[in-house]
Amino acid sequence: MNNKITYTLAFLLISFQYIKAQENSKSNFSYHYSLKELSELTITTGSIKPEKRKSAPSNVTIITHQMIEERGYKTLVDICQDIPGFDFMMFNDGGGEYPTFNMNRGIGDVGNPEILVMVDGIIQNNISFNWSLLWTYENMLIDVERIEISQGPGSVMYGAQAFTGIIHIITKKNINGIEANILKGSHSTESAEVYFGSNINKDTKLSIAFHYYNAEGDQGKDRYDPGNYFHNIRKPNTIIANYDDEGIYETNLLNPNGGKYIQNGFNTHNKNYAIRSKLHFKNNEIGFFISDMTRAYGSAVVAYEYDLTDHENTMHYRNYNIYANNQTELNEKLHLKSDLVFRATNIIPDGGFNYLYQFPDLRKNYAAYSHQTYLEEKLLYDFNTNNDLSFGFKTSISNQSDRIISLGEYPENHHSTESSWDIASSGNGINQYKKYPTYLVKEIALYSLWDHQFNNLFSSSIGLRYDYNSEYGSILNPRFAIDYNKTEAFGAKFIYGRAFRQPSIFEMHSEFRGNSNLEPQNIITYETELSSLLFNERLSTKLNIYYSVIHNLIGKVSDSSMPSGERFENVGQKDIGGFSYNLLYQFNKNIRFFCNYNFLTGYNANSNKFYDIDRTAKHKINGGVNISFIDKKLISDFRFNYVGKRKAPETNTWLQNHHKGYAPSYFKANWVISYKLNENLMAKMIINNVFDKAYYGVGRESGSGNIEDYDYINNVNPAGLIPAYHPQPGRTFFLNLIYKLHQ
Repeated sequence: MNNKITYTLAFLLISFQYIKAQENSKSNFSYHYSLKELSELTITTGSIKPEKRKSAPSNVTIITHQMIEERGYKTLVDICQDIPGFDFMMFNDGGGEYPTFNMNRGIGDVGNPEILVMVDGIIQNNISFNWSLLWTYENMLIDVERIEISQGPGSVMYGAQAFTGIIHIITKKNINGIEANILKGSHSTESAEVYFGSNINKDTKLSIAFHYYNAEGDQGKDRYDPGNYFHNIRKPNTIIANYDDEGIYETNLLNPNGGKYIQNGFNTHNKNYAIRSKLHFKNNEIGFFISDMTRAYGSAVVAYEYDLTDHENTMHYRNYNIYANNQTELNEKLHLKSDLVFRATNIIPDGGFNYLYQFPDLRKNYAAYSHQTYLEEKLLYDFNTNNDLSFGFKTSISNQSDRIISLGEYPENHHSTESSWDIASSGNGINQYKKYPTYLVKEIALYSLWDHQFNNLFSSSIGLRYDYNSEYGSILNPRFAIDYNKTEAFGAKFIYGRAFRQPSIFEMHSEFRGNSNLEPQNIITYETELSSLLFNERLSTKLNIYYSVIHNLIGKVSDSSMPSGERFENVGQKDIGGFSYNLLYQFNKNIRFFCNYNFLTGYNANSNKFYDIDRTAKHKINGGVNISFIDKKLISDFRFNYVGKRKAPETNTWLQNHHKGYAPSYFKANWVISYKLNENLMAKMIINNVFDKAYYGVGRESGSGNIEDYDYINNVNPAGLIPAYHPQPGRTFFLNLIYKLHQ
């Protein structure tokens, strides 16, 4: 057995034995909730009205604020690594011009538009490109009460992008006082978060939270890089295209720096701000959320074609929303909820990158601006004690745009120009303005849900939603769930759902590979959930078995008539099946253990054969133990992730040649030690990647950049721009101080 796994098991056994000696301690549970209370937490995601998690018509995992604090979570990436079904290609480093690269239940793409992210019911996905947002340090967690992660189709309630699941961030509502969270640690990392909540008067509540995060990062210099994609690379001898000082276009120039070694590593700088506030008055609430992130490209592209070590090699995202909602009780049976939201998702053109083999003194950058206004009305009808009906109407209007791609000079103020990339790259001059089209997209949705309680054992939920979009037309999605709960010891659900992911403006209208005839991709998922609470409510288990069929999957096909040589297309059907098993065990009042396992496989209906899914582990195990000592003054939280080998796409020739087409498995662990200094102050030591595991994520999309094809003399621009893998950081240390003063 691997030594690190052995050490982990030994650590757990010693901890269990030590805690046995404290069996008679009078301290409370290490978490705020017992296992029974966790199963009965009220959730809001995917239901007509708030209801208990165990009877909700979906597979929901709840992450409480206490879990966030004691496990040392700082991002959604940190959290979802411990959730069955999630796989990451790039982690907290980000993903270059895209906000993230991850998959859920074997489905995902650049930016993962197949999952919906919400904050207090407000959609956060990019308006033009559908990408899910708030995965890394642009998000804040200090004002979060809980996070509800629903896996499976969710379009009946939430429309497009609720394809493989929903991540719903619920913020605090009734906390009066001040909280502060300060973190400092490895690689010049510093972070500060402050939360303030107050009852202004009997009917009025105000909260505001601020977040700041800045890190130089490790610059990728010492990361595991078996193929030397980011180390010991020479600059190209030839510059294939450039503009001289007079603006004259030239080709095949001798590079005066040719043959010199490129600085090892890649830029991992990260700087983020966020502010969130809400004012609640009687049945009304208004609020806003602003998130601003500047992040380096990291290892998103190959280092032999791009200057990845330049400190200005960054992307800048700025997103915000403003909302107002009202909840009105029309009478004892009728309740109306109204939401008016304005939001914007923008890519700001003050970053970009340099090529090494062409235009080395010019910067290529991206910009995109989009905004959306939507109104949603929900009418809940309490028909009787056994029946709840709801009807919903949503209308939105969006101003969307494709990405503006520019090439221009490096100005002293670090803001790139708006000069056209395609005009400049074709030799027709820099600083040539090009107008990019915008698209006015109108959407309307109608939906209805019916929850029925048959008796004390059975309940059901039925839903239907119609969506119309002026770009692609209309689509209909149903949902059905039945729940069985005879006793606390056993429960069962059967869930059937459909969902869709709409094609983005980029996929439909990009000049490089757009296809205006795309249809929405849709998914049908069949899922069974079996749950139990046993041994005097000390053991909680949950088994989910699921099978999904994806139709009209949006992918890429070859097309020589397009500038990129390919186009987006609905490429057909994909079948995926698997199961996850979750276990929580409360040994005593001071120690709790969790573990989950996920199995995932693809299925080819034509050949009747199973296959491994690209970039996704067939086997994944997560676990951890939370232990409290000295009347909960000292808390140890130890967690681990085992991720099995992951299949690389056929285009990923480096992994095909060197690892038989599979990225190796890895085992990593994180350890958080918390000590309560007094009633208001807690200090934490966070150690990520405790065993300093060398590992990487599979190359995003094609992973087709092959380092062995590069020759700084004879082949300075080989095919493929995406590295075969993305190296991840080693062991890091952080000191965290948390202060709370509640009224």
